[in-house]
Amino acid sequence: MRIVKKIWWLILVIYIIIMPSFISEKVYDELCGEVKISVIDSLQYKFVTPGKIVSLIQDENLSLLGTELKNIDAAGVEEIVAGLKEIECVEVYRTADGVLHIDADQKDPVMRVITEYGNNYYIDKHGDVIPFSDAYTPRLIVVSGNIEVPDKCIMGESITNLDDDEPVKGIYSLVRHLRTSDFWNRQVEQIYVSSNNEIEIVPRLGDHIIKFGSTSGYEYKLRVLRSFYDEVLIGIGDPGYEEIDLRYNGQLICRK
Repeated sequence: MRIVKKIWWLILVIYIIIMPSFISEKVYDELCGEVKISVIDSLQYKFVTPGKIVSLIQDENLSLLGTELKNIDAAGVEEIVAGLKEIECVEVYRTADGVLHIDADQKDPVMRVITEYGNNYYIDKHGDVIPFSDAYTPRLIVVSGNIEVPDKCIMGESITNLDDDEPVKGIYSLVRHLRTSDFWNRQVEQIYVSSNNEIEIVPRLGDHIIKFGSTSGYEYKLRVLRSFYDEVLIGIGDPGYEEIDLRYNGQLICRK
C-alpha cells in the first residue's frame, strides 16, 4: 500500500512539473484571435482610451491578430504603449484561449497648470508632466499666472527633482498637501501666481480672495486659515470680506 501511495505521489509531482510547460507551449502555439485592452480608472480619467492604444499600435505597423502568440513581442508592445506620457504602467500577456491582453494604468493628475503664455499641462502625483487634452478635462486645482513648467520637466524629468526655489515645485508641494484634506480639496478651486511670485487662492465657497504670500510655511498658514473658517465664518456666516491675508508672520488680516 505504501508503494502504491509513493507511486501516486510521484505521478502527481511529475504532472505538476510537466503540465505548466506543456500549457505554456500550447499557449505560444495558438494564433492571436483577440486583443483585449483594459484601461484602469477609465471611468475616473479619460486621458487614454482603448481606441487610442489601438491607433498607436497600428501606427507602428504591428500585426497582432492572426499571429502566433509566440511570435508577438509582448515586451515590445509594452514599450510602445508605455511611450504615452499619460500611462503610469502597462502589462502585456498571453492566455491559452488565444487572447493577447494589454492592461494599462493611467497617471493620476493632481493639478492643472496654465502658464503665463497660455500653455496647459497636468502634473501627476509623482511630479510628472501630462500633456493637456481637449478631449477630457478632469476637475483639479488650477494654477495660473506667473508660472512656467521647465522644458526638462516637459521632456520627462519630475517636478520633484527641481531646485527648491523653483515656484512650480513649491506650488506642487502645496497642492499635494491640499489634496490630503477633503476640506481643502473641495474648497480650493484656483491658485494664481502674481508678478512678484506671491500666491492668491480662489476658494469655491465665499467671495473672498486669500492672499497667501509664498509657499513657505504653508502648513501653518493653512491651520490658521482653517481655524478662522471653523471658528468665525461658520459661526457668524460670511461677513463680506473681500480679502483674507496670511502674508505677515502667521497673522490673519481680513479686509472688506
